[in-house]
Amino acid sequence: MSPQWLIARKEAGELLLSGRGLAWLLGASLAMSAFALLLVSSTELSLLDNAQVVYDMLGIATALAALLAMVVGIDAIGGERERNTLIPLLLTPLRRNQIITGKMASIVIAWVALFVVALPYIWSVASTGQNLGAGLLVTVVLGTPVILTFGYYGMWLGAGMAQLVSAYVVGLLTLMVAASPLLLGPALRQSVIGRIFDAINPFSAAVNAYDAVVIDSMSLLSQWPGFIAAFLWLGLTFLLARSRIRHLTV
Repeated sequence: MSPQWLIARKEAGELLLSGRGLAWLLGASLAMSAFALLLVSSTELSLLDNAQVVYDMLGIATALAALLAMVVGIDAIGGERERNTLIPLLLTPLRRNQIITGKMASIVIAWVALFVVALPYIWSVASTGQNLGAGLLVTVVLGTPVILTFGYYGMWLGAGMAQLVSAYVVGLLTLMVAASPLLLGPALRQSVIGRIFDAINPFSAAVNAYDAVVIDSMSLLSQWPGFIAAFLWLGLTFLLARSRIRHLTV
């Protein structure tokens, strides 16, 4: 069994089977439940076009997954330092790239678990909506690199900041800004500043694709600019995380 898989299995086991894992699964379920009930019980929101409901549910699932990926990414290095287990990890006969790969594999497993948890809630409010299948597909294909981007960003923060709490605060603020397209109205996003922000924001690449595929019934292939932006951010954050972790000293 490869060293990367051993790390991934250990991290995923702690994440999914421990009390902490049950807590975040419960938290994700409660958040999705609240959002689904809001859509179902609110008279105004229930009158929304069903495609809009699908878009909203996919957006909130992606935001929750990005938050999870970033927190796990920060803990992957910063948490090891806080628990005094970073030095033993770095002294193992593993290359730094193998450590990064193993840690990221656990984030992928966590994202799969959260996606499975989110499916019943998405289905409950959007099963009769148009383009539900295409929306789920674009979430997997384009949402995944965006979520992994926040995972690598979390590793970069965790490796570079001495205080774990500071890393969490910076990461949360960054995610709040990145996920703002879910809250901003169309008018603000169509302004000059809004367009520039959308162009450089990896989260916008995902939600804009959700909008186009689910609401406007466009093809997945037509969203190639979003794919390019998402994978460029993924590559950039991977390089930043790898560089910082490679330069960690014991």
